[in-house]
Amino acid sequence: MARSKVKASQDLRSPSSEKPMTRKRARLEAEHDSKEDANDKRQSSSAKRQKPQTSKSVEEDPADEDKAIAPSSTKERTSKPTAAAKQDAVLAKVESLISMYGKLPLADLELPNSSESTPENVLALVYNAMLTSARISHELAFKSVKCLVEAGYQDIATLSKSTWEERTEVLTKGGYTRYREKTATGLGELADFVKEKYDSDLNNLLKAADSAPSKIRTRLKEIKGIGNVGLDIFCDTAQQIWPCLAPFLDPRSMKTAQQCGLGDDVDKIWQAVGEDPERMCRLAAALTTVRLEKKEKEFS
Repeated sequence: MARSKVKASQDLRSPSSEKPMTRKRARLEAEHDSKEDANDKRQSSSAKRQKPQTSKSVEEDPADEDKAIAPSSTKERTSKPTAAAKQDAVLAKVESLISMYGKLPLADLELPNSSESTPENVLALVYNAMLTSARISHELAFKSVKCLVEAGYQDIATLSKSTWEERTEVLTKGGYTRYREKTATGLGELADFVKEKYDSDLNNLLKAADSAPSKIRTRLKEIKGIGNVGLDIFCDTAQQIWPCLAPFLDPRSMKTAQQCGLGDDVDKIWQAVGEDPERMCRLAAALTTVRLEKKEKEFS
């Protein structure tokens, strides 16, 4: 009977003794669950914030690669101009040279029909080759050529009648004092040479040479006072009235052409002037002026 009372008493205490433990555990579990929920929310929020970045990064990778490639590809295309672009650049420079400095050789001389192959014009070009090839300033040489023309010496008959003293005086007037005596003698010999060998007309030299540039040079070299430089100057300046000499650029003009960006192929330059002897003559004159006045940087 006593044992039954003790057992009953334990049975009655058991629920009350376990109840506080259940509430505590429930509270702890609730706190744990609350912390887990909070962690889940933070992770979810963090995932949401990171997702656009990850997506953006993935989506932008191809674009970034394209952007990195595109400028390089464009640079390659622009750094290698096409043959047509190069040719257009040469044509533009040729036009600029001719328009700015391409004055015809006889333009400033008082000669009628200066663009025609008259005996007077050919003889004037020979004077120009003789005097400008000497070691004297280009300005004085051309001034002296102008004085010879003003004296009427482009006419072979007038030159033949002149005296040595008269020719010396004309050269002195032009400032050609260093070589005046020697040149005055050479002019007298030139008159005799043209009269006797070519019937007073150097156009007959052209016919005798069969219009072949090499033969023309050989025959012109027989004139005293004309060397290789003088021959080059004559071919530069006479290719307008003797088209068989075209295309021609003397070595110094060819070097200037390279410095101006025209290249070193005379045939391509010939194409750039439209295979026109007059334009080739003007270009040769322009290149000479550019060289003498040191204006290469204007076109390089």
